[in-house]
Amino acid sequence: MKAVFFDLDDTLYDQLEPFQIAFDCVFPGVNDFSIVDLFTKSREYSDRVFAQTESGEMTLAQMHRYRMVHAFHDLGRKISDDEADEFQKVYKEHQYKISLIPEMKRILQYLYKKNIPLFITTNGPSAHQRSKINALEIGNWIPSEHIFISSEIGFAKPDKEYFDYVNAKTKTGSTHSYMIGDSFANDIAGAVQAEWNAIWVNTKNRAKSHPHIQPEYEVNTYQQLEDMIRQLF
Repeated sequence: MKAVFFDLDDTLYDQLEPFQIAFDCVFPGVNDFSIVDLFTKSREYSDRVFAQTESGEMTLAQMHRYRMVHAFHDLGRKISDDEADEFQKVYKEHQYKISLIPEMKRILQYLYKKNIPLFITTNGPSAHQRSKINALEIGNWIPSEHIFISSEIGFAKPDKEYFDYVNAKTKTGSTHSYMIGDSFANDIAGAVQAEWNAIWVNTKNRAKSHPHIQPEYEVNTYQQLEDMIRQLF
């Protein structure tokens, strides 16, 4: 039986919304670069040190500061550690004031009615990720036991062990597993290497981080994703 696995951040909800609110609050009047570029840069830097935060070599606070200081620097602006810390404080306050992207809500409902098993696969700290999941109110479609968070299981995307573990726990096969996510490095490259079906939600038109890896599907809008899901299932 086919099964669908959703990434959380920037897939089920738009992570840019709380990021924009924090930016406007902490850096009012700064408009000499694109907020999307800043967000993308910050994600790139957090991905670079993700393994260190998982192992405990770097604290989350250090990672949050690191990604913002370096993201701003790449875009030609210097910020202080205090400004980076203040940004993270406001950002975190709004990260739990989120809602499902409308198309994603319809997709969940459609697949649920089709009796397709639904799961969440996400990297990050347990309490933080579960707080966001709770804010999205998706329990009607995806029960708690269908949620796989890297810090809880000891493996993280894109490692093949993560995907193999999830398949084993869910009694699903790789050839019938569909990974839907925005991160090419974590969601798509990991899924392809684990021989899952990969659907890249590339709404911000990012370049592939692994040029030699080709996902089965790529969409640039959530409406395209919804149309594709109705064709595949």
